[in-house]
Amino acid sequence: MDMTSIIFNALQPLCWIIPVVFILFLVRSPWFKGRAGELIVHYRLKLLPAKHYKVLTNVTLPTENGTTQIDHLVVSQYGIFVVETINIKGWIFGGTYQPIWQQALFNRSSVFKNPLHQNEKHIKTLQYLLGVDETAFHSAVVFVGDCTFKTEMPDNVVKSVSAMMHYINTFKTPLFTELQLQQWVASIEGTSFNPDLCN
Repeated sequence: MDMTSIIFNALQPLCWIIPVVFILFLVRSPWFKGRAGELIVHYRLKLLPAKHYKVLTNVTLPTENGTTQIDHLVVSQYGIFVVETINIKGWIFGGTYQPIWQQALFNRSSVFKNPLHQNEKHIKTLQYLLGVDETAFHSAVVFVGDCTFKTEMPDNVVKSVSAMMHYINTFKTPLFTELQLQQWVASIEGTSFNPDLCN
């Protein structure tokens, strides 16, 4: 047996380490955590009654300056819900009118844009596309990571998927007809670069 075969046979039992390290790296990556959070929200939104709620995910619409990407869009008789998903851990500091929010984790801090302001951009784009008054839209932000709000947040900023569903279900006054919903979903799907219809 030559030296190459000896080395190969000695290292062969360790070959499983490379895929395991890759998977661990992937699972810990911000991309994977963000995608996992979106999938959790996606799954729960699919449980809404399809007769009254049309759910679209990953909606990318053109704007004057490029595009805007909406994590989840719920078109319903009770309004149009624009849902931003955030998957981060730690303490969260922010407020409705603050342009920048802060995350603190293990004596480190980082900042991110106010997600409510991001939703405002989404809503303005949808208003222009659909010709619907701003009062018909409901902005919602759901944190799906293990986080704690250290400042008071408005009712539409929640830290669990269950709380997001509760927020959506608080709106029970019909505003639109089934035909309007079908027209709006068709307009969004026709304009979006990559919509995924959940139900």
